[in-house]
Amino acid sequence: MSTDALYEAVFAHPGPWTEDEYFALPETPARIELVDGMLVVSPLSAVPHHRLVYELTHLFNVTCPDGTWEGLPGSNVRLWKDHIRIPDVVVARCGLDVLYVPAADILLLAEVTSPGNFRQDRIAKHTDYAEGGIPFYLRVDLHLGIDALDASAYELVDGVYREYATSVDGVLRLERPWLLEADLRALARGRR
Repeated sequence: MSTDALYEAVFAHPGPWTEDEYFALPETPARIELVDGMLVVSPLSAVPHHRLVYELTHLFNVTCPDGTWEGLPGSNVRLWKDHIRIPDVVVARCGLDVLYVPAADILLLAEVTSPGNFRQDRIAKHTDYAEGGIPFYLRVDLHLGIDALDASAYELVDGVYREYATSVDGVLRLERPWLLEADLRALARGRR
């Protein structure tokens, strides 16, 4: 489907979108999420954002203590009916062969904020992921630039996220869901 045909199909669509209609859309370079029957489109981010997503995915894969979980970049996540988000990094059960990852198969989600999406990641997605029952949420705040990069890790407690770790000068140290230490500013610059 051409870009023109895609835009025509999206803007001519009557009423709310269903999951079936959403998954029938062709692949595009834009990030399109389904949020309670509406399409939410986000532009692609800058290179440091993509680099950090790649490095976080790699970090989760090499530090995970067992073969139960794997890090995946940018996967469809079904939080509930007609509510599909695409987090930057998903830590899901290994070996899934699905169109979307059900919330029940996710241990951790990570979002890297950019100038164009930080409100979505800090407020809307934070709440959505808690409502979807995702046990751990990592938010890396990159929207102010690499030198100001900070991160906060949250754990779901009684249906609400509680912050349990924050980065210091860009260095993140986690004890849960497994031990992990990373200089996120260095990773965003392409230095492991």
